[in-house]
Amino acid sequence: MTNPLFSTYRQGENRVTGTVLAAFEHCNSALLEDVLESLLDESDFPLLTFENQPVRDGSVPDAVIRSSAAIYVETKTAQDAVDRDQLERHLKALDVDSADKGRLVVLTPDAEPPAALPDDERIVWANFDALVEAVESVLGRDVGTAEDSVAVPTEREAFLLRELVRFIESENLTSDAADRVIVVAARRAWPEYQQHGLYFCQSGRYFDPAEHIAFYTDGEIKTEIPRILSRVDDVELTATGVEEHEGLTEHQREQLSSVVAEMRREDGRRIGEVQQVFFLEEDLSLTEPIQNDKTAESGRSIGFVQGHRYVSLSDLEEGPTHTSELE
Repeated sequence: MTNPLFSTYRQGENRVTGTVLAAFEHCNSALLEDVLESLLDESDFPLLTFENQPVRDGSVPDAVIRSSAAIYVETKTAQDAVDRDQLERHLKALDVDSADKGRLVVLTPDAEPPAALPDDERIVWANFDALVEAVESVLGRDVGTAEDSVAVPTEREAFLLRELVRFIESENLTSDAADRVIVVAARRAWPEYQQHGLYFCQSGRYFDPAEHIAFYTDGEIKTEIPRILSRVDDVELTATGVEEHEGLTEHQREQLSSVVAEMRREDGRRIGEVQQVFFLEEDLSLTEPIQNDKTAESGRSIGFVQGHRYVSLSDLEEGPTHTSELE
């Protein structure tokens, strides 16, 4: 694998922070807000506010557009490296900031919130797994399927965000693949897995290294958590496409040829599509589906998965009943 685009940045924590900012500053504000809302776990965190004819000390301008948030970031590249005194100083600086909303994001590679974090509601701890997940939720959007209200990255933005993910992984800041489970939005994928034992998604879609996959649809994570044996990209789902694809083993070719023939006999919806194909085998089976209880600040229910996200295999093995136990 070639080096990530950002590999020339300066060393240490400043290098990591500078890389994140370099990618974010070239994204449009709607995309950045979506990433930050996911990272902060806040459904309404606008970077800009738009007011029509606001009253300001006797002045009534036609409109005001202004920055409404201040997000301070403290990055650590080693575990258990949080300095409480340093964070307290950041909070004091935030006290005198003029922004309407203020947050101090503490970004670390720890698996759990560091014990040294001050007890302050403005502090948001996140690890690099959460950052990658937030970025990939944006990368998983497609122009043809995304809702009109959802921002979709341009080709240039998608390239930069993918390079950011590669950089973070090249710095070994994310968790181990063995404990990582991909959870995919699966309105179509779940019945396909039940019928064919495979997972199909758009060609070129990026996923962190993981050994298991889970399916989220109907407001729940389904009980079957298959193991990922391998995945092959750019497969044309036709008899000829499968036969001529050089990346398939003979066993995979035989299995996929059978699935394509079965699809053709049914509705044929995927026939001719170029897809990334996950080859799976049965592994973990939960005793019951995991119900989604994720809500916005307003109390409105929101989906646990947008595109895809990651959870811990060890957490799934403990038998959670609600998605909040996986956050």
